[in-house]
Amino acid sequence: MEKERKYWHLQLRVSRREVLRKAAKAGIGLTGFALIGCAAASTTTPTRAPTASPVPTPTSAKPTAGGTLIVAQRGTTTMDPDQASGGADAYLFPNLYNSLTAVDKVGKSVPELVESWETPDSTTVILKLKKGVKFHDGTAFNAQAVKFNYDRSYNPDQIGYPKFKSGSARHLERVKSYETVDDYTFKFTLKGPSSSFLYLGTGGQMSSEAPGWMVSPEGVKKFDNDLRQHGVGTGPFQFAEWRMDDRIALKKFPDYWEAGVPYLDGITWRAIPDSTAAMTMLKNNEVQWDNWFDFKDLETMKADPNLVLIADSVPGFVYLMLNQKKPPFNNVALRQAVAYAIDREAISKVVYKGVHPAAEAWFGTHSWAYDPKIKGYPYDLAKAREKLKEGGKPEGFEFIISVASAFPDWVQAAELMQGMLTKVSIKAKIELVERATMSTRRNTGEYVAESVGTSGDVDPHPDLARIHGTKSGWGPAALDPNDAVTKQVDALIDKGDAVYDIEERKKIYSEAQKILVDQVHFFLVLTYQTSRNVHWKGIAGYIQHPGRFFTSYRKVWFQK
Repeated sequence: MEKERKYWHLQLRVSRREVLRKAAKAGIGLTGFALIGCAAASTTTPTRAPTASPVPTPTSAKPTAGGTLIVAQRGTTTMDPDQASGGADAYLFPNLYNSLTAVDKVGKSVPELVESWETPDSTTVILKLKKGVKFHDGTAFNAQAVKFNYDRSYNPDQIGYPKFKSGSARHLERVKSYETVDDYTFKFTLKGPSSSFLYLGTGGQMSSEAPGWMVSPEGVKKFDNDLRQHGVGTGPFQFAEWRMDDRIALKKFPDYWEAGVPYLDGITWRAIPDSTAAMTMLKNNEVQWDNWFDFKDLETMKADPNLVLIADSVPGFVYLMLNQKKPPFNNVALRQAVAYAIDREAISKVVYKGVHPAAEAWFGTHSWAYDPKIKGYPYDLAKAREKLKEGGKPEGFEFIISVASAFPDWVQAAELMQGMLTKVSIKAKIELVERATMSTRRNTGEYVAESVGTSGDVDPHPDLARIHGTKSGWGPAALDPNDAVTKQVDALIDKGDAVYDIEERKKIYSEAQKILVDQVHFFLVLTYQTSRNVHWKGIAGYIQHPGRFFTSYRKVWFQK
């Protein structure tokens, strides 16, 4: 590794339009800045998948093989996708497993373990599988293995596995039936048209608990419930050891189907729950990678010539949730007053050091559903006072913002909003609670407002359906199915999923976003989110997956 080379690099993959706008607003010239534009989405969604994976960003030198990467990790609970419960598990999965389909850098479905797919009609999806792929135990990946995995997630009584409820089953609600056609052809029949199915139903790379991750049937039979500590997939790395609360080690899989990779001999995830300790170990080169740095450490990282920071735009939001079923927020004018009184740019700058950009609408530049014509509420105190008068509260009002004490950035965002709102005589009291308490209140509607953040999905449908739809059984909209605006948005969500043309989908989701923004419908989106990867210098080849919780090291290598 070069000892002399010193650099710090910050990549913010945003649109040129966004960079120019922010730079102009701040009075900053663009000389010397390298603008990395998002690739444009295709105008149509083909009925047959492409047959090649996305081309990686080229590096300056030829990759070299060897070495073990040490990664700081927090909270991994399982190697079994059917038992996964959170984002920390998902950091491991792209290295141990492959999914049937993946997504490219703008969120479109592309092949992974399939060569191609066909949609001969609106409710049929036929997958043509790759041949010659092996699981880590030497058994063959084929259509029978695919069926076993879907039975395990969706219909476990047929095979006796698992001995627990799989979180993957919820992603298969739109499936009517599935079957093997031959050894390398698998067929799904859907209950109705669903453009998001290839993402939700076969793309393991969208969630820690998705049905697309392919696990060895023989591995399941051998380890049963203990697969959580003995993952067996088709991925670039295979299981080596797990020392509980200490480390997880994977080693290079020599029979990996993708020629030439991985370059690393292995990866070891060290259990380091404290972000300060992780940063100290990173600076001392005791670990070489951390995928969840704390914003308080940003300036320290920028000042260290040995560290490389990669902050890529990914799905996810920080937001203020307003319960429009309870006063004062059952009054749309008062929700709009709050929206005008909050300076989202200041929250981005102060809390997130400019890494999380201020949000305009539901989907940012990370998504093909991004619509630059949709603008959020500008910071305008005069407009806020007008809305207070329109809402019958010219002297202001009081309300409570609940926030999880375990998330200091959410608390800080709430404190900033508290100060901003006082300028228009709105008094917000901050209530610190446990995260579980917040979730319970949200699901029962027993809250007034919450300062919170969430990871998002690459395809726009799941976020809209989960948060603003009524069929998910979760979230505020599900508690308000008879509201006129909720019904309108719910219909657009269903319409968008039933259309396969991507440009038509985009129009539908733009219409939904305009309504959500105008009505401040349950949510005021404050900032978008970014990935938080920081690594030791001399590491090359990393490509950020468009989903937040996915860090694949299959093309990473140490520069010599």
